Amino acid sequence: MFEHREQARPSLGQRRSTNSTKPPNLTQEATTGSPNQEQPYVIVRKFTLSNDEEPFARMREITQLQYSNWPDFGAPAHPTHLLGLIEQCDAVVRSVNGSSISQPEPSNSRPVIVHCSAGCGRTGTFCTVDSVLDMLKRQRQARQARHTTPMEVDADSSETPKTKKKSMNQREEGNWVTDENVDLIAKTVEDFRMQRLSMVQSLRQFVLCYESVMEWLVEQHPKSA
Repeated sequence: MFEHREQARPSLGQRRSTNSTKPPNLTQEATTGSPNQEQPYVIVRKFTLSNDEEPFARMREITQLQYSNWPDFGAPAHPTHLLGLIEQCDAVVRSVNGSSISQPEPSNSRPVIVHCSAGCGRTGTFCTVDSVLDMLKRQRQARQARHTTPMEVDADSSETPKTKKKSMNQREEGNWVTDENVDLIAKTVEDFRMQRLSMVQSLRQFVLCYESVMEWLVEQHPKSA
C-alpha cells in the first residue's frame, strides 16, 4: 500500500537475510491492473511459492494488491477508494474460501497480510475499517437469526438494573463485538493499540475510519430496504 519513495525519501530499504537456509522459490505469474475499472490505481500481482526441500508439497498461491495512491500520514481522496480496496481484498478471500459477500469472514479463512511503510498508520486504518465492517455483518446476521419483533425490542429497552449491569460486564469481558451500543471504531482502535503502538496514526486517518463505515452503511441501506 505504499511507494518505494515517499516525501522525497526512500520508504523501503534493502532487506537481506542473514539466515544461511535456502529461501523458498517465489515466482511471479502475472501483474495486471485492477479487474474493476473503477479502481485502475490498484495493481494486482499473483505469485506462486514453492520450497525445493519439499518438492511434493503443494505450491502456495499468493495474490498481492498494491494501492499506491495513499500518502503516508494521510488518507485517500475519498472513503469509497478505501472501501473499494477492502471489497477487492474480500473478493480475493471469497474466491479462495467460497464465502458470500454478505456474510462475515469465516474463522478458518486464509490469512491476509496488510502492510505499509511503518505498518501502523495506513495499515491500522485499513484493518480497523475492515474489522468493523465484518463486525457489522455479524451483528446483522445475529439480528436476522433472532427475528426480532417490535415487542422484543420494547422488552430489551426495559432492562432492569441487574440485567443492565450484566450487559456492561459482558462488554468489559470482550463481548463488545456484537454489542450494538458500543462505538466499534473507537473500541477497535483501542484494542489494536494494545497490540501495536500508533495504529491509526493521524487524526485524518481516524476520521477516515468513521467516514468509510458511514459510507458503507449508506450503501447497504437500499440493499436491505
